[in-house]
Amino acid sequence: MLFLKAFLKHKTVIAIAAVSVLIVVYAIKIGVAAFERSSKESLSIILYHSVSEDEAEHGEYSVSPKELEEDLKYLKENEYTCITSKELIDYVYTGADFPEKAVMLTFDDGCLDNMTYAFPLLEKYGMKAVFSIVGEFCDREQTKKNRDNSSYLSWEEVKKLYQSGFVDIACHSNNLHTLNGRLGATINADESYTDYRSVFLSDTNKFLTSAKEKAQIVPSIYTYPYGLISEESKNLIRTCGFKISLGCEERTNQISREESSLWCLGRFNRQSGVSTEDFMKKVF
Repeated sequence: MLFLKAFLKHKTVIAIAAVSVLIVVYAIKIGVAAFERSSKESLSIILYHSVSEDEAEHGEYSVSPKELEEDLKYLKENEYTCITSKELIDYVYTGADFPEKAVMLTFDDGCLDNMTYAFPLLEKYGMKAVFSIVGEFCDREQTKKNRDNSSYLSWEEVKKLYQSGFVDIACHSNNLHTLNGRLGATINADESYTDYRSVFLSDTNKFLTSAKEKAQIVPSIYTYPYGLISEESKNLIRTCGFKISLGCEERTNQISREESSLWCLGRFNRQSGVSTEDFMKKVF
């Protein structure tokens, strides 16, 4: 009888110990998961617009090919990794690793000179970039007979750039890249949410249809025209299937495992006349 009691007591102790181990293991897993959700990775995003050889055009929104090349050379020599939407989305949604010394390069408006000057340099230095294009601009190029570097990319050119593997494509609206009547993609002061919703979704869905039918692209990034962010648009952007949105506030982003960390990302505008070294001190 005493032997049976001792045996049962021994089994009870073992069971309690086993349960305790399981609790500790579970707690550790919860702790690790919580840490992964709360840990953040720094990401600086550089914003370019036009790339022109014409010195008269150089300024806040236009740099020379030489300035761009100096930037890319700096990033290459300092071992930065240029990422696009896939790496960001995989990090947040699938738990993939975040590249060391990550940076994102973006070119807004879809200027033709981006293909003429920027794209060959991206290939040369093995860098990836996001081109934010305006659907209406691409449509206009379809019927133009005389084009120069002040023109914009056509859908055929957008498709070619995307298929190269060096360029990701973002939606910069279909026809909201304007400050006349409406400030970019923002809601007007006297406009109801219902009316705004209809305008925004109609514009965005038209872009998405064109991108899919004319370039076989389904963009995952929405770039706000002029960086003007409308609170009313945030849920609408999600509804349209975008997972990332870009603004123009100059700040470094903190990317976590939370979906919300991919919204309204800040970017550093690259203007002409500033040395690469001085500009990169601000960026990093």
